[in-house]
Formats: sequence, C-alpha cells, structure tokens
Amino acid sequence: MVRIAIAGGTGGLGRTLLDELAQNSDHIVFVLSRKPDLPFDGPANVRCLVTKYENVDDLKELLKNNEIRTVISTLNPPLPEVHAAQDNLIRAAAQSGTVKRFIPSEWAIDYFTDDERLPLSWKVPKRQSIAELKKHPELEYTMVYNGYFLDYYGMPHCESYMLREAPFIDIAARKAGIPGSGNEKVTFTYTKDVAKFVRKLVESESKWPARSVIAGDVFTFNEVLEVAERVRGERFDVAYDSLDDLRKGKITEIPSYLPLYDAFSKEFMLEMMAGFGVAMATGVFAFEGDLLNETYPEIHTTKMRDFIKNHWHGR
Repeated sequence: MVRIAIAGGTGGLGRTLLDELAQNSDHIVFVLSRKPDLPFDGPANVRCLVTKYENVDDLKELLKNNEIRTVISTLNPPLPEVHAAQDNLIRAAAQSGTVKRFIPSEWAIDYFTDDERLPLSWKVPKRQSIAELKKHPELEYTMVYNGYFLDYYGMPHCESYMLREAPFIDIAARKAGIPGSGNEKVTFTYTKDVAKFVRKLVESESKWPARSVIAGDVFTFNEVLEVAERVRGERFDVAYDSLDDLRKGKITEIPSYLPLYDAFSKEFMLEMMAGFGVAMATGVFAFEGDLLNETYPEIHTTKMRDFIKNHWHGR
C-alpha cells in the first residue's frame, strides 16, 4: 500500500493521475485542496486534505499525521504564488519524516533548456523548485517529461480533464498557426497514458531516475495537419510562424486561443505559446535517450493518427 498526496488533484492532469492511482484499492490517495470538499464523488480510497501552502510547519504536520509517503505536484498555472506553494510543499515533505518520494510539477519538457530554445520567463522558478529538491537528499524525486498533451487535439470530444485548448492547430475551426517549418518532430502523450506511467513509478520499488521521459507518439505539425485535414475532409487556413517572429513574441492567433484569455491574460498566453513554439521549432520536444516506454513496454500509448480519427471523423 502507498499513501499518496496529489497537489492539484481536483482537475487537469492531477485529476487524471488521481483516477489512475485510485484504481489500486490498496492505495490511499489524498487530494491536497484549499477547499474541504472534493467537487466530485470519488472511491472509498480517495480522501481530501484541506491544505494551506503558506505555512511549512502546518504542511509538514499534515503530511506527517496522514503518513504520506509519495507527493505528486501538478500545481498550475506557472505563476509566482503557485511556485512558492510548491517550494513550501517540498520543504514540508522533507521535514515530515514520512514522505520519501516527490514528483514536482514539471511535466512537458526540460525547463533547464537554454533561452535560445526555450524563451519562457517562468522557467526560472521551475528551476528553483528543482534546486530546492536537491537540498533535501532524503527525498527521492523524478522529473516527468511527456512532451505536449495529446488531449488538445481531441477536444471537446475526447475524455480529458485538461483545460480546453487547441494549440497551433484548431481542428474545430480548421485553422492553424504552425511554429517553424512544421517539419520538426514533437512528442505528444495522452494524459491517461502519462497517468499509467506515473502509477508504475509510484508502485515500483526501484530507485527513480532523475528524469522520467515518456513518448506517446512523435509527429511533426505538418503531419498532424495532414491527418486533421483528411479526417475533416477539407483544407485548413494555415500560417507558419518563423523562428524570428516567435522569438519576438509574434504568433498567429487562432480561434481556440480566444477563450483562454478569460482564464489567463492575453499577454501571458501569447508569451507561453510563442515560447513553446520556439521550443518545438528547435527540437526541444523531440526527446532523445532512455524512455519509460522501454521500461514498461506493456503500456501501449495512444497514437496521434488514431486519436484524431476517433474523435473527429464525421464531425
């Protein structure tokens, strides 16, 4: 049995991880939440812990008293107060005496990538969280890199807890603003598949690698566009954003970005999309080296071509 705490477990990736981990009835999965009640009905082995991230001592006692062994952070969005909350959670976990393992809210890609290939201002506090983890050798940790979430290219028709968005290619509107040439390889992974790999990590007694890299599928954006156009039965309105423009923060706005301005500022969203566009156009999302897929070959990941066809055919 593993007693697991998920920060950010009420929605998005955290909720997906919760669903997967709770399938093992031997686990007890705690959702760290600022509110006393969960916004959904969970199984008997899912519990809610009211959490205030501002006080490290209180956090430490919360983790200790509930005998938490593994903490998984999916805290988001990448704002200063969110990073501060994760850093306090790391300190509390290290002081608790019960927490042995920690997965920080990295996901996606390596935020230690240089500015030329990843020009995002908020990667600095992400690096600081890893530096904080390194101060506590009593905590075993791994950074999970899964590329871009495949979910976005099946929304709103696929099963997903992620915020609805369609980065770079808006299949519903048949419009695209593709970073770079569109021929660069990009890794995409469905959140449900990410959760399966995370469950394997949590249940494994083997020492965690510093980096846990997952590749659901590898496609170029031109290949994604080709599949989407074929499934939808017509050509899309397509623009290509040069690397120079992306580095200047200039990006083609597509209809799927507009609703996101209500959740985040337009400036923040466009900076993030332009920064990720640079990363995609310079190969940051094309992973090399050992993959968790090789460690757990029994996990069959969802493929881009099938995903688009299954969720967009006939629509």
